[in-house]
Amino acid sequence: MYRAEMKLTTDSQRTLDRRHQRRSIVVTIMAVLLITSVLGLAGGSVMATDSAAEPTDRTAALESSHTSAGSVGALSASGSADADHEVTPENTSTEAGERVSVDIEANQLVDDDEDAEITGFELDIDYDDDQLAFTDAETLLADDEDLEVETGDGTVAVEWVPSFLETTSDEGVDKIIGDGDGTPAMDTTVATVEFVAVGDGGETATVDVQDESTMWWGKTGLSEYDDDEIHWGSDEVEITEPSDESPTEGAQVGEFTTESQGGFIAFDEDGTAADAEDDGVSFPVADDGDDPIEIEGAVFDDGTWESTSVSFPTLDAGAADAEVEARDGLSGEIDDGEMMATEGELTVLVDGDEDTSFQFEIGSTTDDSNELSGDDDFDEDGGAVTLVDNEFLVEDRTGDSVIDSSLGLPSTEEGTNWFELDLDLDLDEVEAASGTVEGVVENEDGEPIEDATVESADGVGSTETDSDGAYDVALDQGSHDLQVDADGYAESTVEVDVSEGETTEQDVTLEEGDTEFDVDIDADDGEPGETHEVAGTVHNTGSDTGEQDVTVSLGDESTSETVEIEADEEETVSLEWEPDTDDTGEYTAEIESEDDSETTDIEVSESNESGDDEEGAGDNEEGAGDDTFIAHSQGGFISFAEDADRDEAFEEGLEFPAQGEDDEHIQIVGEIDGDSWESTGVTFPNLETDSGIEAEVDAPDGLSGTIDDETGEMTIEGELEVAIEGDEDRQFAFEIDTTTGESGSLEGASDASDESGAATLVDNEFVVDDTTGDSIIDSELDLPSVDEGTNWFELELALELDVDDDAASEASEAEDEGDDSDGDEDSDGSTAATIVNGVGLLFGLAGLVSGGSILSANVVARFQS
Repeated sequence: MYRAEMKLTTDSQRTLDRRHQRRSIVVTIMAVLLITSVLGLAGGSVMATDSAAEPTDRTAALESSHTSAGSVGALSASGSADADHEVTPENTSTEAGERVSVDIEANQLVDDDEDAEITGFELDIDYDDDQLAFTDAETLLADDEDLEVETGDGTVAVEWVPSFLETTSDEGVDKIIGDGDGTPAMDTTVATVEFVAVGDGGETATVDVQDESTMWWGKTGLSEYDDDEIHWGSDEVEITEPSDESPTEGAQVGEFTTESQGGFIAFDEDGTAADAEDDGVSFPVADDGDDPIEIEGAVFDDGTWESTSVSFPTLDAGAADAEVEARDGLSGEIDDGEMMATEGELTVLVDGDEDTSFQFEIGSTTDDSNELSGDDDFDEDGGAVTLVDNEFLVEDRTGDSVIDSSLGLPSTEEGTNWFELDLDLDLDEVEAASGTVEGVVENEDGEPIEDATVESADGVGSTETDSDGAYDVALDQGSHDLQVDADGYAESTVEVDVSEGETTEQDVTLEEGDTEFDVDIDADDGEPGETHEVAGTVHNTGSDTGEQDVTVSLGDESTSETVEIEADEEETVSLEWEPDTDDTGEYTAEIESEDDSETTDIEVSESNESGDDEEGAGDNEEGAGDDTFIAHSQGGFISFAEDADRDEAFEEGLEFPAQGEDDEHIQIVGEIDGDSWESTGVTFPNLETDSGIEAEVDAPDGLSGTIDDETGEMTIEGELEVAIEGDEDRQFAFEIDTTTGESGSLEGASDASDESGAATLVDNEFVVDDTTGDSIIDSELDLPSVDEGTNWFELELALELDVDDDAASEASEAEDEGDDSDGDEDSDGSTAATIVNGVGLLFGLAGLVSGGSILSANVVARFQS
């Protein structure tokens, strides 16, 4: 675990030298630029006749810029309470051994918004390394590579130093920080520094932004805040005691023993697994006669395990020996033939010396862990496992600088620490430890309840009470939920802890249960001589089984039944009635229980059988058309991958057409069967994106759903296919399930009369897993879009209800003609033109970027190493 050499170069000194070099280069370049500007201005002044007496705003700006160049535009350090700006850490707290993030806030203390830009910074931060170990730093940048982080003993330097040209436009800054808001301003979190609390609970650690820190602003990054000053502050991290959240053990069902058959451990190795194994410390192989690592443990019925014994032999670390201990044991999960996981804290004593020891947590698994892959070749009797962990961190250190440097401690970069342990595993079943729970079940008056059921929620044990209300049940050791239930009483659940070989007393009092019979009724219109069925539904919404008399009536007919219904169950009570020819008219059907009643009106009317055969045929056709509807789009939109509100999704999406004179709109013809419907024809006009991409939409399998022609409430579901420019090789498909109710953040609507209606159908829950296969088009449409709530579908429809066959046929013929006409159009020319224009634009942009890059290289390379 020791390294051959130690690196003694001081990073902080190199950083300081580099800063001086950068600033010197920038000052020189800006001086040349400003002198050139002044000379040009002077020449212009000689030629101007009337403007010499009073300088223009542009002249004043140049003079001001010239004046500020000498100070290099850096905010001066100040501890004054009169400072206009401050940069300070945010006070926070964490538990010992846990990670903590400290935000570095830049705030403006005066009302001076015009001067609040931030176009670069170098933050020198000191912290108490006895209590904190640095792990990472983040900032407002889109790409972490734009942020420079250098560390030392108790120090970290966080730098964002973009080039001169990058800060001269909001677009350039947007590319760096990626938030679309342009140059950042004060009153923001400029950096977040992450630590691990290595100190003890009750201690505090100071995080201090040093006065040597610097911040730039202005379009050139070199302008001043006039005479404003900045205050660099400090604050504390409070370290608290770790919380005790030890899980409750289940019943033991097995035990195991293991012996190591190889593996390795390595710290601070930023290479491949093979490199880490070569440079790391090998674990012993029992089959080779080595003293192995041995772990013995107990397996519980919840799939967890805990060690009963852990022993490590002395490991040969080259220049020193390492004693390894698991002082608090190990634990984890185990599933026969599926997986095994191990977690716990390991203590390493270098040369067996407690004064040069360090600790770290492992969380190894037989699955994958970064660059390492485990193995789980075992069954209920055991086998072979390989546990790996390539994600753990070592925040602790020995306190000996020589040993820490050799070991690379602390090693806090994820993926640079390696743990691989091969084990032979022997598993044995054990008889589960058990105990007894006994007690009495009684009512609220203290009277015993006979034949009450007492059972554990996991089904391990069950029994019934005797005439004295007494019970006893054997359960496995551990915690159990006992469910107690009896007729006429509300069910009760109590938690009991069972110890091996012991009896736990647990009495239970049951409250009298209540019943609530809610009713509903359904009946259809009809004709004399037909059999009418009235269906009444009775639902027990109470907490206990109950019994009530229920009556269903229609006209002069009625029926009564006594129904017994369990809690949250329902039954149907039906009545059949066949009216005579003189029983035409309106009738009321009613259902009544002891708790509730409901009614509905029906009509009994004569069928229209008069007239000649031709009239009869016409009536029959009209009767057949009563179950057909036509829907016409009145607007709406569809949008993909928009994590916003409805209005923003509408603005970014594709609008659906509204019915108009040109009749280019969405049209659906459907047949209704009871409460459901299926389409007989669906027409979508071609849709076009803002960038000119045309999409042909089709419902290859039709659409279907539910409909209530009295209220207009409706659903539409089915698969939509979208072909880009009509090309089947560039199409994608997705399922919709729309409703006039609510869906995510969208809300539908419905309204209907006898012959017409309106519906707004919405779906904010569908996902689009498919793509076109064309990367440019997929990027334009944001495909695939698989996050629920980010896809939006809203379709407003005008409904024609009870249409006849002629109207339905005309609508279908119009659909067919529309499909044929679409096929006659050739869009290849427009597509080719779009592609040519796009390629031309790309080449033009490429030329512009190249020219800008040459200019940038020749003018300035601000703050580049």
